[in-house]
Amino acid sequence: MKLGTKLLRLCKDRRLSFAQLARSSGVPLATVHAWTTGRKSINPDQLRKVASVLQISVYELLFDEVDPFENNADEILKEIFSGDVRVTLHKIERKRRR
Repeated sequence: MKLGTKLLRLCKDRRLSFAQLARSSGVPLATVHAWTTGRKSINPDQLRKVASVLQISVYELLFDEVDPFENNADEILKEIFSGDVRVTLHKIERKRRR
């Protein structure tokens, strides 16, 4: 499902107008409308704000399916930090421009 179709359906389901979505997310109304027609490229930060207002993940908004990693985040973190962890920091020397 395309982003525009998904936005239309989500707003209708939530009884939310595009103007209300734009106001709540801080994304310009013209941008939200342009996404529905495919005339505007997607800014990830704006998309994240819209998804937050709609109370879904960005993954679900883009791909119309539940994020496969959403429920596993705690499990993944437990697995990563279940034992000893070694962190190494290295200073990176940058070449100076002349």
